[in-house]
Amino acid sequence: MLNLVESLLIEKPENPIGFVVEFLQKKYPDQTGRAVLTRNQIESHGTCESLSSTVLVDQDHADDDDDDDDEDDQSDDRLLPCTRNGKRYSVFAEIVDETQDDVMEVKKTADEKMRILELLQRQVLFKHLEEEQRELVARAMSVVEYKSGEHIVKQGEDGDAFYLVDCGAVEGWRNEELIHTYGPGGAFGELALMYNAPRAATCRAASDCRLYALGRKVFKVILMKTSNEKRSQTKSILQNVDILKQLTEVELLTMADSMQEVVYEEGDVICRQGDAGSSFYIIKQGGATCTQVDAQGQHREVARLTVGDYFGEIALLTTKPRQATVTATKSNGGVKLLSLERCTFNRIIGSIEDILRRNMAAYNKFQSGQI
Repeated sequence: MLNLVESLLIEKPENPIGFVVEFLQKKYPDQTGRAVLTRNQIESHGTCESLSSTVLVDQDHADDDDDDDDEDDQSDDRLLPCTRNGKRYSVFAEIVDETQDDVMEVKKTADEKMRILELLQRQVLFKHLEEEQRELVARAMSVVEYKSGEHIVKQGEDGDAFYLVDCGAVEGWRNEELIHTYGPGGAFGELALMYNAPRAATCRAASDCRLYALGRKVFKVILMKTSNEKRSQTKSILQNVDILKQLTEVELLTMADSMQEVVYEEGDVICRQGDAGSSFYIIKQGGATCTQVDAQGQHREVARLTVGDYFGEIALLTTKPRQATVTATKSNGGVKLLSLERCTFNRIIGSIEDILRRNMAAYNKFQSGQI
């Protein structure tokens, strides 16, 4: 899998699914069976769902292409790092000490910080980080400059930093073969953030260039600290939810880790009275108002929710319609919620009814509330 990840990071194919399928077929023909799909066939179908209806090439045609496949295998091998005796390098992840000091901020201008955040948004590795995590990453990144012809990283050396190209051009070379050129907005060294592995290629400045660099240990400390803080805060809120008080410590932490962040703008309706409920929410930032429509059709406010408040917990137990309309109120940066679907809860923890039965008094209480 390391070889596949490296090839994806280096080549950055427009159709990753097609690239992965073709890669696996070439490297593991026995395991992938007799069927052979070309990348053009895969790209013409576009998605995983449509692959199931793809007409496979017959075996005779596949045999005719064996020679071509062998040549392609050789070219693929040039993209995959190995030792002199042909064996792959060992890859391991180092242990990060949770007691390490806080990440130090590297001084930079406001424009530099905004530029880094803009570039991080384009990178797959950072796209799904929460805003606070990206902010910490941007603050920790340092500015480095190289003259044309200077080496930034060398193939085979231990990698411990990731780079974003701000301006200029950087060439990636594998065994004296040019494999990629990175322009402004490009990135390389992603693997170094995940593993303590030798560099898969040599990168050198094709012109005077300016880069932003991030060390692996700093990145892992950021992820660890922010993740631990988030799960601890979320767990403390979940412990106060009546319907969840029968959960164990491990179950609460599992639930906290599974909650997804969603953002609403002022005036957005989060859930509407009468709609079927399927999600549970915790307010992480901002606030919301709860309104109900009475028998006369009048809208009246019944509650105001702020950071740390939760709603929709009954949706984990039943499909009973929502009892109120919850609307996002004004907040700088939008109203941020942590959300969990009932189907996700059932998959990772189990039926809430089974959990409530651990305490029959609690189970009977909620059952009677549904009458």
